[in-house]
Amino acid sequence: MSPTNKKSEKIKLVIMVHEGGTQTNLKAIREAIEMGKINAEISTVISDKENAMPIIEKINPDYLCLCGWNKIIPDDLIRKYSNKILNLHPGLIPDTIDGNIKNPDGTIALWNKGMYGSKAIQNFLDQKATYASSSIHFLTLDFDFGSVLGRTFEKIEANDIVESLYARLKKKENELYVEVLEKLTSPQPSPERRGSSFPLQGKAGDEVLKILIVGAGGGREHAISWKIAQSPRVGELFFARGNAGTAQLGTNLDIKETEISKLLEFAQKEKIDLTLALSDDPLALGIVDEFKKAGLRIWGPTKAAAQLEWSKAFSKDFMRRHNLPTAKFEIFTEFEKAKKYVASKSLPIVIKASGLALGKGVIIVQTLEEANEALENMLVKKTFGNSGNEIVIEEFLTGPEISIHAFSDGKSYKIFPPSQDHKKIGEGDTGANTGGVGTISPLPFVDEKLMQRIEKEIVAPTLEGIRKDGTPFEGILYPGLILTKEGPKILEYNARFGDPEAQVYMRLMESDLLDIVDACIDKKLEDQEIKWKEHIFACNIVLSSGGYPGNYEKGNPILLEEGGGGGDIVIFHAGTTIKDDKLVTNGGRVLGVSAIGKTLEVALQKAYKAIERISFEEMQYRRDIGKKAFEL
Repeated sequence: MSPTNKKSEKIKLVIMVHEGGTQTNLKAIREAIEMGKINAEISTVISDKENAMPIIEKINPDYLCLCGWNKIIPDDLIRKYSNKILNLHPGLIPDTIDGNIKNPDGTIALWNKGMYGSKAIQNFLDQKATYASSSIHFLTLDFDFGSVLGRTFEKIEANDIVESLYARLKKKENELYVEVLEKLTSPQPSPERRGSSFPLQGKAGDEVLKILIVGAGGGREHAISWKIAQSPRVGELFFARGNAGTAQLGTNLDIKETEISKLLEFAQKEKIDLTLALSDDPLALGIVDEFKKAGLRIWGPTKAAAQLEWSKAFSKDFMRRHNLPTAKFEIFTEFEKAKKYVASKSLPIVIKASGLALGKGVIIVQTLEEANEALENMLVKKTFGNSGNEIVIEEFLTGPEISIHAFSDGKSYKIFPPSQDHKKIGEGDTGANTGGVGTISPLPFVDEKLMQRIEKEIVAPTLEGIRKDGTPFEGILYPGLILTKEGPKILEYNARFGDPEAQVYMRLMESDLLDIVDACIDKKLEDQEIKWKEHIFACNIVLSSGGYPGNYEKGNPILLEEGGGGGDIVIFHAGTTIKDDKLVTNGGRVLGVSAIGKTLEVALQKAYKAIERISFEEMQYRRDIGKKAFEL
């Protein structure tokens, strides 16, 4: 939310200028305040010859405005004043770190990353650009990148030199700074977010939306928020739960994703325009049903439709009733009967807790001793709580596993490119199951013919079956598949984006995610075009805490060195938080390092190279993500 935004209170600005500079932006801001255009007061002006940090700490301003400031801003200050430090950059910063922006004549605009002052102006002339341009953005840890609050253009004339072009562009920059601050300090709620445009940049007539994102506060939530914030229609973003990454995009709430009544109360009080239900627990608790009953707009499947995920017993029975390809299975609630059944079957065999278990409720047993221990843990010792009251025992299938995602509006659907998660914590697919520690997409071993078969035999009949059962599915259907010698078979259903699959999909998606969500809710998905980056591969490698998926420490400082990889690298936060103004670990899966490239091999090389610049105590990650894809 905006820091103050009250007519009765003036927002505090600190203006940081270059000693010896023209300070035209400072003059323009002062004049606009005097004229009542900007609802703020200048608490102080600091030059880059002064020690600014103690002054800033004492004032605790609402916004810091960099106006020619010529010194590096410390990372700790950027974190503390996330979405509060405004910077003017002589170039067009793109909406996404791997994107670009076009000039008014359709030519690609220059970012001028790493350039400032007359050097940037000279580059416009050297590159024979048709327009010079500037952006005002929120300063972030990504060098010369952040939420773009406004942009301005100046056409380059044939006889322009640096001085003439710079003089005209500066006038436009002065106007832009005033316009941005006028919007930020308006008594009306103004968005504090990361995305492609500020209210002044949106499409004509578009409503700026307040959005609540409900999820587990992991990498999936950060990635989807990162993508949706790029929509010109997005205003304020709220997260329940959030992390240090989502905190750079909006406001993290002190409400758990499972506290449905509190979330409903917040949405009503804050007049939330749209809620995204992203993780399994709130879906299983019926958040979509409750919000719809209250007349609120929400995206995700109902509790009944989401039962495909939150009850493996239900989903296996659904597959059997609708003749969908899956492993042979039986369902049990009693330990002795389950034990007797396993003894009559060949090993290995798969034992699954029916309920939600954070992706860890599936156990492949090799011996009767292991089987009996797993059965006892689930049915007697209640290792998985109520999730293990009912279990599924099924035959062990062999073959590569893949993830399939599809948008659905209850009537039509659109399928994503295939992806592959890596569930085991150890290299070579060894060790314990996790929620997922690495993903790649698209898959070089899955061709169009196989995707057509998956659509015909699995995706279409699943959505048609659940519709005929009276519970149309609206949201993300994510069947986990195994490619057997007999063909693709369903291992399990998920009723939401995978994590870390969402991270690679957000890197590959070109379309506005908010437009797709709206089309799903309004049952207009059939008419919605979804564009994906062509001939581009993506990967996401998860950095985990030592001990994960078992016990692990929290609060370990994270060192993130900037640079390396350019716009092809985006780091998504999962188990992170800010403590004493420092970024620290706060979960098992801590960060996801995503990369894109023209080949899968190139994308993986970039990601692993970027990991060399990240460290925290007992950090672990797999060094063989994607390796098997090259062998299939």
